Amino acid sequence: MANARTRYDTISEFMQREHDATGALLYAKPSVQINGTPFLFYTNTGMAFRLSAKARDYALALPGSTVWSPLGAAQASSPWVLVPASQFLRWDRLAIDALRHAEAGDTRRPQALPSQGPPPLPPAAHRWRDSIKNLMEKASALRLVR
Repeated sequence: MANARTRYDTISEFMQREHDATGALLYAKPSVQINGTPFLFYTNTGMAFRLSAKARDYALALPGSTVWSPLGAAQASSPWVLVPASQFLRWDRLAIDALRHAEAGDTRRPQALPSQGPPPLPPAAHRWRDSIKNLMEKASALRLVR
């Protein structure tokens, strides 16, 4: 669709001009990235956005939207959403949300915390310890009689 491609070009130029994003050709598709992280792709069927949380849910709720992957094998947990060209009037908002997500970094990765000593024992370990203690007390009370 000519209107959809024009809309993508307008969004791409705005991101490059106002947010220091760069346009690139990744995986043979036009894309926009910031700090080396792509957050927009244009395909023949629509535009793909890298989103998180509510923005991702909103994009998936649009008619015709699907989970997408730049490499082709999309999983249900993929942050990429392909919004069809029929929804190109909603691309502006989604592009801003994708930019915010890319600037914030990938928050889905777990962050390791410094260790604060050994972890606490599970409740079953306490029961096992108490059972062994009781057995040892009974064993010490036993006397061999002749």
